[in-house]
Amino acid sequence: MTRKRIIIETAVFCLTLLILFVCAFLSFFFTSRDALYEEIENVASVSERLFDGNDLSTGEETMDAFRGEKDYRISIIQRDKEGYEILYDSLGMTQSNEEPKEILGGNVGTFVTRKSSYGYPMVYYAISDKENPQYYVRVAIKESTATKLARDFLLYGLTLLVLLMLSYIFYRCWNYARMVKPLQDQVERLLYVAHSPERKIQGDNDVGLITQAIDDVGKQLDQRIQDLEREKEKTQLILDSIKQGFLAVSQEGRIILLNRKAALLFGYRQEEALGKDFHILSAGEEFASLVEKGIREGTDQGHVDIMVEGRIYQCDVMSLKDCWFGETRGGVAVLFLDVTKERNLVRIKTDFFANASHELKTPLTSILGYQEMLSAGFLTTDEEKKEAVDISLREAKKMKDLLNDMLTISRLENGKMTGEVVDFDLEGVLRSLLQDAAPRIKERDLQLETHLESYPLHANVQEVEKIFSNLIDNAIKYNHEGGKLVVCMNRKAHKVMVTDTGIGIKEENLSRIFERFYRVDNSKTLQNVEGTGLGLSIVKHICQKYGYHVEVRSVYGQGSTFTVHT
Repeated sequence: MTRKRIIIETAVFCLTLLILFVCAFLSFFFTSRDALYEEIENVASVSERLFDGNDLSTGEETMDAFRGEKDYRISIIQRDKEGYEILYDSLGMTQSNEEPKEILGGNVGTFVTRKSSYGYPMVYYAISDKENPQYYVRVAIKESTATKLARDFLLYGLTLLVLLMLSYIFYRCWNYARMVKPLQDQVERLLYVAHSPERKIQGDNDVGLITQAIDDVGKQLDQRIQDLEREKEKTQLILDSIKQGFLAVSQEGRIILLNRKAALLFGYRQEEALGKDFHILSAGEEFASLVEKGIREGTDQGHVDIMVEGRIYQCDVMSLKDCWFGETRGGVAVLFLDVTKERNLVRIKTDFFANASHELKTPLTSILGYQEMLSAGFLTTDEEKKEAVDISLREAKKMKDLLNDMLTISRLENGKMTGEVVDFDLEGVLRSLLQDAAPRIKERDLQLETHLESYPLHANVQEVEKIFSNLIDNAIKYNHEGGKLVVCMNRKAHKVMVTDTGIGIKEENLSRIFERFYRVDNSKTLQNVEGTGLGLSIVKHICQKYGYHVEVRSVYGQGSTFTVHT
């Protein structure tokens, strides 16, 4: 709303009010005048009835009393040949030389306003006496008395009208200032926020300028909001693209930011978790305690490991004391690092050294013991000495095999296995391995069944030999006396299977048989099979090197099948 419009509306209102007042005044004026004329007519009619034309004195006192407080001037006028003579006048003006226009010119019975002999205008009304038409009864009243009510109405009404219009004008001006000024201040603040401080709202068209300024501010704020939304989307996209989970918690302990990885980690959608208390993550008491301490103290709190769905995550809790989230300042950020591989590697290394020490200690102790006995002369017979030497050699060979297997695994893990990669036929390799194992197969009285066919591969022959030599060796060692050994090739399905009917593997042990030094407890079986516990680990590492996949199916007490998918 502009000032010009305010002025126009105020002028229209005042003009309308003035017109209404004039209409009311005219209505009141004519209504009061008609009422006065009617009253004058009644006075004239009564006076005419009171007048007795034969006796002028009759009714004079009555008419004087009738005149009362209205200040009516009642006159009796006689018409004769010489003119008109005032026979009676309630105000005593019988010698007046005024010309009775209310009687002349056919004005009898009409109202005539003229100047009286008193020097001021009066309203006259005359009627002829019904019994004596030469007599006239005339009633007059001061014009000011007749219009007194209208004059008072005009005076007080105009005063009230002026006050009302002034009050309205003041109200409109005050309301305009009250409405526009704060709005102007707010818009100028918005202009400052929108980086347009040089823009000022000045001019006659305040509201128009404010509207234009608001439109400008709206456009700039829309642009800034779009920029912020793009920045937010960019930030969220960057956070969602990182492999680590990220979480930000406000001073009140509410989640104010998290990426897709963190949401999926705890089984929530991002929009579900935002704004919720961080305890819904159910990451353990130690994690919750570390986050609460970080919020309370405003300092970095190091890290803690948590387990989620079988994986280990390192949670680094970092302070956000200089960041504002809404009206509060401070909070913490949590970075979830998947350290399952690192933690398992540490555990594996620890287990490796522990198991290696144990596996090496046993044969070394045996060798040292027999050598000390030989040195001390406790073994005197040739048979005893030969047995001690044979056992020492066997234990030394076990140590050599163990060291070789350990070196093989170390080279495989470090990618340092050397050897030429060539094209060869796997059928020939398997036939050669089975031929070398024939004495042991015969010794265990095993039934050998083969389904071999041409199977070309591109790899290092020695490494592939290690895969199947370990599988065939295990199928022989863990088989029953008189059991069955099956080696089957399927070129179309790209797989080779080695099956035995031996002691089998319990279901709870299947997930660990490819770990280094892990050996299934077979002490309750008919035989106690010896080994380094590294054979299947070597198989797994070589398969991983060439992208092969090895799987096992086993029924405890019935046998096992190892399948290599090439």
